[in-house]
Amino acid sequence: MLELTRSVAERARSVAGVTAQNLAIQDVIVLAFHAYIFLRVWIAPDSPDATVARRLTLALLVVTACAMVLSRGEVIRSQRARALTYRLGLFVPMVFSYFEMRVLLPALQPDLMDYRLYAIDLWLLSATPSVWLEAWNTKPVVEWLSFYYYGYFVVLIVMLIPALFLEKGRRLQELMAGALLIVTAGHFLYTIVPGAGPFATLSFDGPLHGGFWWNQVQVTVATAGAQLDIFPSLHTAFPAYFAFYAYGHRHEHPFNWAWLVLAFVAFNIIAATMFLRWHWFIDVAAGLLLAFAARRFSVVVAKREGQRGGAYDGRQPVWERL
Repeated sequence: MLELTRSVAERARSVAGVTAQNLAIQDVIVLAFHAYIFLRVWIAPDSPDATVARRLTLALLVVTACAMVLSRGEVIRSQRARALTYRLGLFVPMVFSYFEMRVLLPALQPDLMDYRLYAIDLWLLSATPSVWLEAWNTKPVVEWLSFYYYGYFVVLIVMLIPALFLEKGRRLQELMAGALLIVTAGHFLYTIVPGAGPFATLSFDGPLHGGFWWNQVQVTVATAGAQLDIFPSLHTAFPAYFAFYAYGHRHEHPFNWAWLVLAFVAFNIIAATMFLRWHWFIDVAAGLLLAFAARRFSVVVAKREGQRGGAYDGRQPVWERL
């Protein structure tokens, strides 16, 4: 029995050592994010939202940590199975981390920062764009921008899901490192700078005159939105980041033409965030800054970790091939 216990302990130490050796920078960031979110809601006042949020945050932390141990610790011997476990264990909990914000942010019982954000807009622009954009409150304009605002989710799916399973090498490392930085930094800042946006804070001359697409946006925000997730604007950060990423690879197919499409789509989505009264200008500015920082971060990290798994580097590649 004693020998069995020692054997298990030695195996655990071995797995822990291999896991620590193989962890990539993005792994550390994601684990730190899930740990922070769990600890933040754990010390929040008791409430029905806090109870649900604690369970969700613990589940996402455990799933991510287990996936890391199984893949980075090389407990799973098959490379393909290990690569699939890593992708799903890293990516899926980050997707669900957005949906947990719907109960997590209210559970923190925050003081909303809208009037402070509005004050920054007034200091920078003497107004907030949502107010002076009222002059274009016509159905064609509302529908046009609502279409692009709603299309944000399509952009996320098209840019991330195929790449996660089909892309490889430097392009995959850059794309995912930047995307993971955006989502972790964005969700972290939601807990620091909560707000509801201009539509819930200011008085406007009248409602937006939209149709089908504006209705789709409203339904989506009401049913799936985190409600207090305005600073920074991830509707700004992600499309802008994808445009920066595509421009950086503009000499490669398909980004030799796709960067123009992504830039056009990003511009419209960013305009929509303010026109549709969801975001302050400072939210958008922070989103653009985050997108730029994520692009720089992704290039540096991909260059630094690009040699992992090579002839003179025994560490596991950041993204093993499926």
